[in-house]
Amino acid sequence: MIMNKISMLVVLLFVAATGSFAQQIDFSMVPYRSGDKWGYASPDNKVVIQPKYAEAGWFSEGYAAVKVGSKWGYINKAGQLVIPAKFTVAKSFRKGYMPNSKDNGGDSILFAGASLQASGYEICINSKGVTLSKCPAIPENSVAENRAPLETVMQQKTYSLPNNDGLFDKIENDYKIAGSDETYYIAQKGSSYGVFNSKFETVVPFGYSAIKLVKSGGNQYLKVTKDGKSGLLAPGGQSIIEPSNTDVTLVNASNNAEYVIVQHDGKSFVKDINNKDIIDKGYSEIVYDDGGFVVTADNKLKGYYFLNNTYIQPKYTEVKMMPGGRYLQVRTFAGKTGYISPSGSEYFVE
Repeated sequence: MIMNKISMLVVLLFVAATGSFAQQIDFSMVPYRSGDKWGYASPDNKVVIQPKYAEAGWFSEGYAAVKVGSKWGYINKAGQLVIPAKFTVAKSFRKGYMPNSKDNGGDSILFAGASLQASGYEICINSKGVTLSKCPAIPENSVAENRAPLETVMQQKTYSLPNNDGLFDKIENDYKIAGSDETYYIAQKGSSYGVFNSKFETVVPFGYSAIKLVKSGGNQYLKVTKDGKSGLLAPGGQSIIEPSNTDVTLVNASNNAEYVIVQHDGKSFVKDINNKDIIDKGYSEIVYDDGGFVVTADNKLKGYYFLNNTYIQPKYTEVKMMPGGRYLQVRTFAGKTGYISPSGSEYFVE
C-alpha cells in the first residue's frame, strides 16, 4: 500500500488503544557525530558504535535508521546493518496493528515508513525489510498532531444585562472564579476597559486600553494593557505583574507550573506566576520549548534554561528539545547537527 504521509494514518475504531503502540525513542544510545560521520555513544558519552555513517537516527524498537552514502538502511544495537541501505526515506520503527479475523484484538507488528523512490511516496516495511501488503494502523492518540490541544474558538456573546447608571457601554466577555458563583464581566466604557461583577461592583477600574481573558491549564488570568504597556492580573483583579512591559506571555509548562515571559527595555525575562524572577538576565528573545526555555543572546546564539534550573550557555545557532525531554538537538556554529545532555555534555566533536 502506497501512501504519502504515514504519520496521519489512523483507525478511529482503535482510538481506545493504549500508547503501547506509539513510537518509543530508546535513549540508551545517543547518535554521536565525529566530524561528518555518525555513530552512537552511551549516555555517559562513550562511543559504542564507531562513527562511519553519513547520518544516524535514534534507536526505536531495537532499530535505528542510518545513511550509507546516499541511501538509508537500518542497524541493530550491535551495529549490524540488518536492513540494506536502499531507501531514500527511512523512518523510525514503531508498533502498529494488523486486523486478524481470528483475534478481535488483532496482531501487533513492528513497521517503519520508507521509500524506494525519489518522489518520497512511502511503503511500509517490517523488521526484515520486507514490504508489507498494507500499512498497519496506529492509534489516534499516538499521532503527535492529534495530541495537540485544540485552539479555543471564542464565539460572539450577546448580553442583556441592564446598564446600571451607565457603568459600561459594551460587555466584551465574562468569566467565573473557581469556588464562587459570582460572574465577572469584562466591559468597555468609552475607550477604557474594566471589570465588574453581577452586583455591579467594579472589580478592575475602567482605566485600561485593553483587557483580555487568558487561560492556562485550568486557571485564568487577565492580560491588561495601559499606555501601551502590558501586565497581568488575577481574575479577582489583584495585580500579578504591573503593566510596565512591552508584552507578557503566559506559559503553562510541562511540569504544570505557570510562567510568564515578560519583555521590556528590548529584553526578555521569565517570572513565575507569583512574580518571582526565574530568568532575571535579559535576553534578546526567550521562547518556551517543551521542558524549558530557549534563550537567544544579543549575538543571536542560543542556549537553554531547563525547568530544574540547569542552564546551557548560548553558543549554538539552533536549539530544540528532543521528544522525551532528555536531550537537546543543536546546530553548531559550523552548521552541523549534534546532541547535548541537560548537563551540557556534547555528543559530537567538530
